[in-house]
Formats: sequence, C-alpha cells, structure tokens
Amino acid sequence: MILRQRHLFDETPKQELEKIPYVFRYQFRCKHDECPGHKLTCTDWEMAESYRKWRRAYGVGWEEKFRARYESDMINKYDTHFYVGTVHKHPHIWIICGLFYPPSTVNNDLTLFDLGEMAERFKAPILGFGGVN
Repeated sequence: MILRQRHLFDETPKQELEKIPYVFRYQFRCKHDECPGHKLTCTDWEMAESYRKWRRAYGVGWEEKFRARYESDMINKYDTHFYVGTVHKHPHIWIICGLFYPPSTVNNDLTLFDLGEMAERFKAPILGFGGVN
C-alpha cells in the first residue's frame, strides 16, 4: 500500500499516514454561458487535516463543522479560487490540488495597497503583468 511506502534512506515516520475514508468534491458552474457544470475531487492538504482534527474534536458532529467551513464559508465569506492540475497517469482528469480563499470583497474594488496587504497576510506573491511590445 502506498501509505506504507518508505524511501530507503529516510527515517521511519513516527506514525502511519491515516487514509481518509471520504472523497471531497466541489461541484460548480463557471461563468461561461454554455458550461454544463464541473465536479472536481479536492485533494487539498488543509481540508484533509481539518477532517482529521475535527473528527477527533467533535466526534459525530465533525461533518457540520466541516461543511460550514468548506461549503458555506467558501461561498459566503471568501473569494475562493482553486489550484487545479491533472494526475500523471490520467492527464485528462482535472483535480483541485489546493484552495486559495482571501476575504470576499463586496464591490471587488481592491487597490494595490489592499492586494499587497492580502499577499503579506497569506504569504503569496503578487504577480504583475507587463505590456506587450
């Protein structure tokens, strides 16, 4: 099993990685008029750790907390973006590798100062775009 594979020269992990018994997915429609909808598996590390932590902390009530965070909050409180990619053996299948969720802005009128402050808070680089010559 891949969860038990070890590198020949690495130290043995203190505990075995726990396999999560669920597959988390986001279902959404993009802004394209003819979009039939998308349903992508999410392999975000933070989401998996939230499941592990909240299952221990809340017992059978973990799902309510989990859904509040990764469904309601991601839609209502944050301007959620997906980092997406494909799997090597299945390059036609797209997955969500990670989530980026800065606070939502009602009017989307961010200034350069706001973007700099947000990048500092999330430790994300600000990307600039230059003109084409």
